[in-house]
Amino acid sequence: MQKKSLEVLEYPKILERLAKMARSSITKDKILNLNPSTDIEYLKDELEKTAAMAKIISRNGNIDIFGLYDFTEIIGYVRRNGILEPADLLKVLSLLRVSEYLKDYGKNIEDTYLLDIFDRISTNEFLKDEIDRSIINEEEIADNASRELLNIRRSKARKESEIKNKLNSYVTSPRYEDALQDKVVSVRDGRYVVPIKTNKRAVINGIVHDKSASGNTLFIEPAAIVELNNQYKDLELKEEAEIRRILDRLSRFTEKFDQEILENQKLIGRIDFLQAKAKFGLENDYSIPRLNDQKIINIKQARHPLLPGRVVPIDVAIGGDYTTLIITGPNTGGKTVSLKTVGLISLMAQTGLFIPAEEGSMLNVFDDIFLDIGDKQSIEMSLSTFSASLTNIVDILNKVTSNSLVLLDEIGSGTDPIEGAALAISILSSLTENEVMTFATTHYSELKYYAMENDRVMNASVEFDVETLSPTYKLEIGTPGKSNAFEISKRLGLSEKILTKAKSLIGEDTQNINKILEEIEDDKAEIEAKNRQIENYRREIQSIKDKLRNKSKEIDKQKEEIIKKAEDAANKILDKANKESQAMLKEAKRSKNANTSDIDRSLNKIRNKYKDSYIANEEEGLRLKKSKDIPDELKVGDMVIVEGLGQEAQVIEAPDSKGNIKLQMGILKMDSNIKNVRKIKKDKQTEKNIEKVYSVKKAMHISATLDLRGQRYDEAMRNVDKYLDDAMLAGLSQAKIIHGKGTGALIKGVSEILKTDKRVASYRFGDDKEGGYGVTIVKFS
Repeated sequence: MQKKSLEVLEYPKILERLAKMARSSITKDKILNLNPSTDIEYLKDELEKTAAMAKIISRNGNIDIFGLYDFTEIIGYVRRNGILEPADLLKVLSLLRVSEYLKDYGKNIEDTYLLDIFDRISTNEFLKDEIDRSIINEEEIADNASRELLNIRRSKARKESEIKNKLNSYVTSPRYEDALQDKVVSVRDGRYVVPIKTNKRAVINGIVHDKSASGNTLFIEPAAIVELNNQYKDLELKEEAEIRRILDRLSRFTEKFDQEILENQKLIGRIDFLQAKAKFGLENDYSIPRLNDQKIINIKQARHPLLPGRVVPIDVAIGGDYTTLIITGPNTGGKTVSLKTVGLISLMAQTGLFIPAEEGSMLNVFDDIFLDIGDKQSIEMSLSTFSASLTNIVDILNKVTSNSLVLLDEIGSGTDPIEGAALAISILSSLTENEVMTFATTHYSELKYYAMENDRVMNASVEFDVETLSPTYKLEIGTPGKSNAFEISKRLGLSEKILTKAKSLIGEDTQNINKILEEIEDDKAEIEAKNRQIENYRREIQSIKDKLRNKSKEIDKQKEEIIKKAEDAANKILDKANKESQAMLKEAKRSKNANTSDIDRSLNKIRNKYKDSYIANEEEGLRLKKSKDIPDELKVGDMVIVEGLGQEAQVIEAPDSKGNIKLQMGILKMDSNIKNVRKIKKDKQTEKNIEKVYSVKKAMHISATLDLRGQRYDEAMRNVDKYLDDAMLAGLSQAKIIHGKGTGALIKGVSEILKTDKRVASYRFGDDKEGGYGVTIVKFS
């Protein structure tokens, strides 16, 4: 693509806005260096994937991408056996955390391509936990990074305390009060010292490590603590060595995961890029363009994406019967904006972006875009406007192909109107003959006539409201712009005499074309009025249809209610008659002379008659329908739709020899037949529910004792938390946690978890028989 075209159409500003949607600096840099593509298959595929991402984040929420860095140098360094600094290891930790998060996010994705990206992301919980456990920040390594480091730091703390206590004996002793410059303990060159007045140097025997700027104070390390300081320094060196060993260990673990880290960087960067494009489209209410290589542009309600405030949308159609569009109209009427809108939207589509236009808008994929829209650089080089424009057009004609897009603003302007119009027609004819898709704006009437006489060229205009003396910015395809000079002059107060004289001076052809344009505008206004009238009729008819449809539904509902009430009333009468008849017959049966067999036959006859006459409206309401898509087979767990009810249900008992099945519909169980259902695809949630049932069953067999002995602190705490979940699922009322006595770290950790867990009613140490302080007994709520 022409660099000049990208700059004039302000394509870099689109990339800057797109880059703000990305989360990582890697993706931002990639976006800012994008260029439009000419590969239509790649662009269609990229738009499809962006649309899939838009659906996912609309349904599941934005993807929180964090911790993405360029790991090329880091991995290269560890591969050379380098030892990573804490800052670099923390970057690795961030990548591992976001990888784990994305792996979880991807579980709800159905799109094949995106699901594959999320599936290919690798996780390494061990490396993540080791870095997390060992490094606090870029400057600090955790005490628990290793047992050796913990012991060294404890020894340092004791040694430091011993040194300070020794020095405090100097600071607080009356013997040295006059010699001390200040009653503080300082550090110089990593050695603990006390500040002594220069003239009292002989009072304390020791090594001078520093002198104040005034020369009045000496910082002396008393001889009595030299050995203590040496021991402390030795511990510092051991600490540094142990830290390097820890960092080396973590670096080697990172080296073993090097390929996965680099691959994760690419995958997460791809996710970030697709999400940035999807968010850019969603937040701006853009749509996916339809691309073609047939040289057809048909964009509807297109808006220039960089114009502030409310932008008047335009419809642009070109291609097929005509390849050149000539736009006429007043200055500041929107002609140039129309050109730039077409050009910039084409660039956006060829970058795989959604566009600011209605759904279904079509764009051609061009091999290049050429334009002549105000060349300031040429003007600065002392070329006239005409010379600068013509120089640019000559360059365009030399480079353009039949699959290029050409945008020419005010073609032929800046010179004699007759010659300028002739040149403009000649240039446009050349482009049209070579089937180059061209948009040109002009003030020349001659170009309007040229478009009318050439089947491959179409007129267009930007509207101007004579009443308000202002442009409407609407683009009209098929209608040339009408000159409004006389009408505007009249409204601005120019005398009728001068206007009459001016009209007589213009040629007959111009008068005729203006008259034709006026007639076209009048016809257009009349057609638009009729279209509005037809649209009003259409809406009125639709409203009446909706009312009739609603009324019909209401009548059907009332009919059902009346029938139901009548059925209920009839059933009550039947019920009453049945009870009274049976009561009378039972009473008659008690008579001495009664024929009991006749009475029993009468009772049965009444019962059967009652059953036949009773209106079972509830059963009628739940009548099942025969399925149009009877499944060949069903097994337990399959999901079906019950025809007639329209409800989803799960098969809980497979079909018998007659096809009868049992279904679970919500909390209800029901009998049905395979002929009354159609099978549907089981969703992932159903599988999750089945897995959850299995996990609960598994938890039912959990032991009432958890043994943590021999486990690392972090591992033990995770196991305690998981055990509490399993114990509750299994319904345990009490459990025993064996942690041993050891250093007390596990005891403290278990206690902190239990005291904040709402599932725990109480906990205590075991008694002598239960294991004493090495055991905690837990009772659940």
